[in-house]
Order: sequence, then structure tokens, then C-alpha cells
Amino acid sequence: MTATIIAWGLFALAWGLFALFLIGALAGMFFLERGYRLALAIFAVATTCGFAFAFLSGFSIGRFIAVLPLIVTAFAVTRDRPPLLQLGAQIAAVAIYILLAWIVDAQVHFWGIQIELPLCLVAYALAATFPPRRAGASIGSIR
Repeated sequence: MTATIIAWGLFALAWGLFALFLIGALAGMFFLERGYRLALAIFAVATTCGFAFAFLSGFSIGRFIAVLPLIVTAFAVTRDRPPLLQLGAQIAAVAIYILLAWIVDAQVHFWGIQIELPLCLVAYALAATFPPRRAGASIGSIR
């Protein structure tokens, strides 16, 4: 009986975290236009929830889901930045996922989450510290 309760509790926790990840990713996109740092904070919480879901769901789907928080992070931290930087960040996110989840998986205990989550949080901190310049905030005018 106790094992069943614990299993259902973990089930509810895991899928609740995934729901928070999806809601946070959508809410972060909504807040990007209104407040950049607030949006980054929402994205950081969503990313953490996404990695927690990937960890709790284990090898059944967790290993495949771990790429989603990386992609969300790459999107969030390169918003309003040059398109080549955005493309490079997305490629780097997928490359980090492939490297840690599939190529050197045995060296990182078949998870890259313990490396990917801190990388994402550092990216959010750097993006909050150095926000992009808006198009209307240019220094000089061109005539």
C-alpha cells in the first residue's frame, strides 16, 4: 500500500513538473516583451522543472526530454540578439544534448543533467547581466 502511494506521488510530481515546464516556457515567451529579466527568471524556473521531470521520468522518456530545457534556454538567452547567435545557440544546445546523453553517456552516469542544468542557469545569469540592446535604443542615427 505504501509503495503504491509513493509511486502515485512520484507520478503526480513528475507530470506536475512537466506541466510547470510547459506553462513556464509559454509564460516566459509572453513576458519577454514586457520585462526581459522577469522572463528570464520564469524561463530559469521552467528549465529547472524540465530537468527535474527528465530526472524523475528516468530512462523511459527522461533521456529524450532533456533536450527540451536546453532548447528553451537557447531561445530565451538569445532573444533579440543577432540571428547567427540564435542559430549557434540552438546548434550548441542540441550538440551538448547529443554529447552528454548519447556519446559520453557512461562518463556522466548516463545523464547529462548534472552538467546541463548548471550550464543553463549560468546562461540565464549571463543573459540577465548583459541584456540585448533593443532595436530602438541605437547609439547613433544613420542618415
